[in-house]
Amino acid sequence: MKEDILNFIYNLKREGIKYDLKVMRDFDDFFGSPHKFYKTIHITGSNGKGSVANMIFNILRKKSSCGLYTSPHLVRFNERIFGQDREIGDDEIENYLRKYMEYITGNMQIKRNPTFFEVTTEMAFQFFKDHNMDWASIEVGLGGRLDATNIITPEISVITKISYEHTDRLGTTLMEIAREKGGIIKEGVPVATGETKPEPLRELRRIASLRKSKLIESSTYTRLKQFNPGEYDSDIEIETDYHSYNIKLKLPGAFQVENVRTVISAMENLNDGVDPRIIETGLNNSRWPGRMEIIRRDPLVMIDSSHNPSAALTLATSIRKMFRKKPLLVVGMLSDKDHYSYLHNISSCSDSIILTTPEEPDRSVDPEKLRPIAEEVFNSVKVIRDPVEAYEYAIRSSDFVVITGSMYLIGVIASKLNVEMLPYWK
Repeated sequence: MKEDILNFIYNLKREGIKYDLKVMRDFDDFFGSPHKFYKTIHITGSNGKGSVANMIFNILRKKSSCGLYTSPHLVRFNERIFGQDREIGDDEIENYLRKYMEYITGNMQIKRNPTFFEVTTEMAFQFFKDHNMDWASIEVGLGGRLDATNIITPEISVITKISYEHTDRLGTTLMEIAREKGGIIKEGVPVATGETKPEPLRELRRIASLRKSKLIESSTYTRLKQFNPGEYDSDIEIETDYHSYNIKLKLPGAFQVENVRTVISAMENLNDGVDPRIIETGLNNSRWPGRMEIIRRDPLVMIDSSHNPSAALTLATSIRKMFRKKPLLVVGMLSDKDHYSYLHNISSCSDSIILTTPEEPDRSVDPEKLRPIAEEVFNSVKVIRDPVEAYEYAIRSSDFVVITGSMYLIGVIASKLNVEMLPYWK
């Protein structure tokens, strides 16, 4: 991709995140509202939303044709926008940006121009239209209510588990965060959720009732009959009142069971209906790069994108259940995260940590600032600022390494090892 084009879109990041849907609506209207030419499913939540978006994509691409929009990317910008069997090409990105450039620069002079995420979202919507997708699985970027993706009216909304995150923007209580997430619930459109905690669930029930939307709670809609986890895949048997599912999921981690239950709850409540065998096949084929993913066997190296305290605890719990040995952790974090809680939670699976720097210059936290917190809970703490050097040191020092804390860290390592980024298994 030409450097001037790439610089143009990345320079829009300086605009930051704007909580105002008017600019996105105007931008989308100007270019013909491409998202209205196919059906969508809208996914938000604090943890698991990317995995759920991926599972839904894999199911619907077996049913007909489907696009997938997620963020952020691990290695290449193109990963964010995927249509059926390929990611968006460099030439297509260039063409869309040249098409948008006059509108963006013109609005810089008279009012707020579209941000990086708004432009990326519109590009995804247009790409799916141009390639005649029947469906698109759309992951929210942040929150829900005022996220750029929230101009769509989906066939069903999906809300995964809710936890404390971005409290400076979404609120300081689970109820406030649930209110932001519940903002994707549309009038009369059903919503499926995997949430079970009383405080956020009450808020989701309130919003669904207010908007006359059927709320499907996966914890009661589905029944887990069997779960046999392995290091690399899991055998899962789930029942509903209508169907039984036997799934061999190649996404490790016990937490994925709840994501599967949420997906099944959503798929069974689509007006179009999805054949149960297609649901099984799609789930079996799901691959989500960078989520408890083994990228090397000798030594064993896992990358995981957990970046908030809840996800850290889930990751640590899964590691303790799946492996008999403790890993050496390589952790880098962004400045807007809850470092204290994250490091305390992740320490439950390990005694040793290397602190390093994610490849996100504007928001990465100096690993030396994390050292005092880490020394409270780890027996061994080392700082290696360069992430590649940290990785190379780790694989010389341990036969089991887990790299986590930020997608911007695991992306660097995935790139170094040429990890394939396809959202499904070949």
